[in-house]
Amino acid sequence: MHARRLRRLWFIGLFMMFPWPFPFLHDAWVPAVRYLVLGSAAASVAIFEGAAGPVRPLVALFLAWSLLTTALSWAIAWGIARFARRWPDRAALLWTYSLLTLGLVWALLFEPYRTPFGRALRGGLLQVLS
Repeated sequence: MHARRLRRLWFIGLFMMFPWPFPFLHDAWVPAVRYLVLGSAAASVAIFEGAAGPVRPLVALFLAWSLLTTALSWAIAWGIARFARRWPDRAALLWTYSLLTLGLVWALLFEPYRTPFGRALRGGLLQVLS
């Protein structure tokens, strides 16, 4: 049971906080959830306003990249849970909660993300997800 719980916790943490690079914009490093939000926004523009011009490629690019980064987040979470399953339950959960809490504090208090898709070039987790 604790391996499934660890995998789920690590997946959520990686999906929501880990800065993934964008393949065509080398200065974009944001969480996978941001790519999903951008792909959803581009898809809603395509549905309600029409898909002329670069809208379709943008929808495909953002959604494909969000699927890939989501799958990579799950694969990394699976590997971490597999590595930590040899540990006692309490030690593995304490280690997981500690690292994810440190990552959340780092993402909220500092500006680790770079995105050309926001108001500012650099930002914390709240700026990137808003």
